[in-house]
Amino acid sequence: MSHTAIVPDHQMLRNYLLQHRLPLYFSKPVMNHILSYMAAATSKGFRGKVVDLADYSPCHRTALGHFLTHGHWDERILQHKVKQESIRHVLRESTQTAEPLFVIHDDSICKKTKPSSQAKSPIEQTGYHHSHLEGKTVWGHQVQATIVQCGAAALIHSIDLYDRKKVHPDGSVYTKIDHVCDMAATMPLPPYGGYALVDSWFTCSRIIDSYATAGYHLIGALKTNRILYPQGIRISVQHFAAHVSKKDVHLVTVNGSSYWTYRYEGALNDIPNAVVLLCWPEQAFGQPKALRAFLCTNVSLETETICTYYSKRWPIEIFFRQSKGNLGFETYQVRSATAFIRLWALLAWTHLFCTVGLEQPCSFGDGLRTVRKQVKQDIAQFIYDCGRKNIPFQVIQKRLKLA
Repeated sequence: MSHTAIVPDHQMLRNYLLQHRLPLYFSKPVMNHILSYMAAATSKGFRGKVVDLADYSPCHRTALGHFLTHGHWDERILQHKVKQESIRHVLRESTQTAEPLFVIHDDSICKKTKPSSQAKSPIEQTGYHHSHLEGKTVWGHQVQATIVQCGAAALIHSIDLYDRKKVHPDGSVYTKIDHVCDMAATMPLPPYGGYALVDSWFTCSRIIDSYATAGYHLIGALKTNRILYPQGIRISVQHFAAHVSKKDVHLVTVNGSSYWTYRYEGALNDIPNAVVLLCWPEQAFGQPKALRAFLCTNVSLETETICTYYSKRWPIEIFFRQSKGNLGFETYQVRSATAFIRLWALLAWTHLFCTVGLEQPCSFGDGLRTVRKQVKQDIAQFIYDCGRKNIPFQVIQKRLKLA
């Protein structure tokens, strides 16, 4: 007996793939696998494992594992589409609102279990990395991500593996700073100004110069051992802060929180001129452990504006948290580098879909709930249609892998 209804049709997801002309680049089986990933990744409890994908695909998990590890498709096309679409949206937002464009860089650790020395096929490209979140060295993958933002739109732009074994043609190590400098060269000229937002690891002259060439200023956190030159005197930020009194600071409110702020403008090591803000929470002025410092290369910006702009770096922290909690960014178990890099490309594509792929742009959380609801409706519609066609219940069970 022939049955035409073999799997639920997720038309909303399929339309998004067609909208971006992915059938021009990928075969029909690859398209179906991408569709299955998007349906699975937006479901509750998704862990990024192949067995999770199999629940939303007519294929066996071994076929899905082959698709990720050995499949003949180019994940770079998907990565390029994510970059292209994210830039298009924020440029349009900037043009319409006359607001600056922000490029946010950060890294994170996808923690894994260290394999036994006897393991025959451990997860590739893993190693020891320092986790700022846990305050210790952990085993796993170090990932660099880039978010582009303008107004309410904060979109994933790229997810890249940091490979400490990668080298330049001259034999020198390709560092995380090199990666950010390369990303700066790919950014479009911002129509109403632009800022790179980084943590203290990336606040250096090379990245400042790279973004200046691209037409952007930089606002970044600053380590308190960085050297300033007030009145030509060489002194670290933390020692200089000890000489700042209450009459030298003023109160700045950012996103409902207030901070005592001191503004320094002048030279730093390797940086001829910039603004440095020394900040303390309102109730902790003068406490060394509460001191935070920030650098801005646009000396014309007001203090409160610098603080407000830097607070826009927070979406990248939210991205890491949401991706690890909902899209299996930390719990995947594929072993080959090809497989997990492809998973990251699919993850970025799905995250972008949940934010700008629906009827109107929305937050990832709202988009995720909308897609989850639609996928459930698609499955319910599939069961209903099968009933109308008198397809036996045992066949439906088999198609949905419930038998």
